[in-house]
Amino acid sequence: MRFIIVGGLGFGLDAALVFGLLHLGFNVYVCRVVSLCAVLGFTYLLNRMATFVAAGPPSWREFLAYVVASLLALGVNYGVFVGALWLHAPVLLAMMAGTGLAAVLNFLSYGRIFKAAKPHL
Repeated sequence: MRFIIVGGLGFGLDAALVFGLLHLGFNVYVCRVVSLCAVLGFTYLLNRMATFVAAGPPSWREFLAYVVASLLALGVNYGVFVGALWLHAPVLLAMMAGTGLAAVLNFLSYGRIFKAAKPHL
């Protein structure tokens, strides 16, 4: 359950950033790249503290492992987003499609990063 809450908070930040940047006149594709980068750091901290309850302080090594593990899911997320936009889906629906698939990939890989921790679903 915590993973879903963290993901929901991450998606809320993602949407807020995308629509905020769109309002400021930025390109939708640039908005999503910026938002996904911001959400990566945000969800790292939340997943570490709430989903996996990792022991000890965060480290650069752990964060880099999280980023590397996230790259495939980020690529899938952005690819589905772009594809959905090309099919004329609304921006929010395109974001939801990409994020849903990426969430499954992320959950499967993050447990290996926070080694001593067990997921609190």
